[in-house]
Amino acid sequence: MWRPRIRSRLDRLRRYRHIMAVLMKYGLEEVAEALRSRLSIRFGEKAGPMYVKKAAEGHSRPARVRMALEELGPTFIKFGQLLSTRPDLIAPDYVHEFERLQDQVKPDTFDRIRAEVEKQLDGKLDEIFKVFDPTPLAAGSIAQVHVATTHAGDRVAVKVRRPGIVQIIQAECDVLEELTAIFKATVFEHETIDPQQMVREFVEAVTKETDLANERRNQLRFGKSFADDPTIHIAKVHEDYCARGVLTMEYIDGIKPGEPEAMAERGFDSKVLAKRGADFVLRQIFDLGFFHADPHPGNFFLLPDNVLAPIDFGQVARLSSQDRRLFNEIVLAVVDNETSRVIRALGREDMLHENTNIGQLTAETEQLVDAYRDLPLRSIPFGAMVTQTFDLFRSNRISPPAQFTLMLKSLVTIEAFARSLDPDFNIMEALRPYARRAALHDLEFTQVARHVRRAIEDAGDLASRLPDDINVILTKFRQGRFQVRVHHEHLENLSKTVDKGSNRISFALIIAALLVASSMLVPQQGTVLGLFALQTMGIAGYIIAAIIGVWLVISIIRSGRL
Repeated sequence: MWRPRIRSRLDRLRRYRHIMAVLMKYGLEEVAEALRSRLSIRFGEKAGPMYVKKAAEGHSRPARVRMALEELGPTFIKFGQLLSTRPDLIAPDYVHEFERLQDQVKPDTFDRIRAEVEKQLDGKLDEIFKVFDPTPLAAGSIAQVHVATTHAGDRVAVKVRRPGIVQIIQAECDVLEELTAIFKATVFEHETIDPQQMVREFVEAVTKETDLANERRNQLRFGKSFADDPTIHIAKVHEDYCARGVLTMEYIDGIKPGEPEAMAERGFDSKVLAKRGADFVLRQIFDLGFFHADPHPGNFFLLPDNVLAPIDFGQVARLSSQDRRLFNEIVLAVVDNETSRVIRALGREDMLHENTNIGQLTAETEQLVDAYRDLPLRSIPFGAMVTQTFDLFRSNRISPPAQFTLMLKSLVTIEAFARSLDPDFNIMEALRPYARRAALHDLEFTQVARHVRRAIEDAGDLASRLPDDINVILTKFRQGRFQVRVHHEHLENLSKTVDKGSNRISFALIIAALLVASSMLVPQQGTVLGLFALQTMGIAGYIIAAIIGVWLVISIIRSGRL
């Protein structure tokens, strides 16, 4: 049992040494030093390199952080990509740099892919597929795609999870969780980002992405939702050829939106495609309540008759009805120039921090809305407005749900995609009818009646339970069993600190007592019970005091708090 533990400990130490070397290489010495201090306690003083040749000199700090993430590998790249979707938490310069992070990895060998497919689908590759192209069509950090043909003659795209990637990511996430607190105290010390929360979100997202069965369910749901829409084609899933590590779907023979010459040759209408791309995302947000979280041009194919074929459903987010109502409210408030409506909506959804200055928030919101008040709808720059909104959220400590932020980010992405096809496209005009329709839907008699009925039922339930609850409280009060529990944040840490301090004081008093007693015994003659000389006991007291003293000094130094 101890050998695997030692091997795991050494592997982690080597990983930490590599991380520190990369951090120092890109001029992030304070992060490396903070990590070194922590590791020195756990692994010894030589836990990290003392000097590494610097690189990327002359680049901005966000650029150096991005380069460091790229060199640290796929897990850190994906974490940076997640951070790029949270402009409400980190500054725009970091967001722009992290948006440039790409999974640039070499394809896995065909022998390993073959073994993985055979393991996942429980059979020989030749028996499962009639033809399987050994050269990957695309390769990412988690999976790679191969073209194949089934024995029924269907041409399919087979997405295969890289062998061992789940274990690698789990180990990397453990390391990342330890690093985030250090990054908070150094790189993002002036930001409102919560590192532990971000890691939890990341672990949840990357776990779903490594589970291709989850992506299969998402794709089936999208296929069902858009089955009646002739402008959108969702690739058919071949469920008999799917497992947790393999996803087999219809092969899409189309072209990418970034190929203008090929689009012109095949007669595609850019304006129609731009509107359909925006409608694809807006329908998900306003009507379906779940949406493709990464609708960039690389995740679309173009098919004849201006049909869009989205791919890659690993990143899908869901919106609660509460989130959708909030978004509707904000969109209509901005369009109708009603600042107070925005503040009320944020307060109603409990997004305001206890330290948020309402007066400052109101003034900054009015300033933001006034900047676009006299502009026609088609002239409002949606991307710039969303960026300013994120700045407003961050500076006023407003905490929107992660899905809400991801939705805004998706809208900015699809707007950029649509404008790359049609420079005159404006998403505000596309947004308005959806928001109006959603608002009217909430005002329909059936919806209002449902809300009123639910409110009456809740009030009746509360009224029926209130006498019993009051009786229980009064009974406990009369019996002296009524308790009020007060929770103080970080009180546990304070108690631990007090305990450590009192223990050290106790040891110091013991050392002092031993020294005084020993000093009195050494000059004396005689024995105790005829067995031990008084001088010997005095010298033994000195030795014990010295051992305890050395141990106490070492523990104080190792704690890093002199």
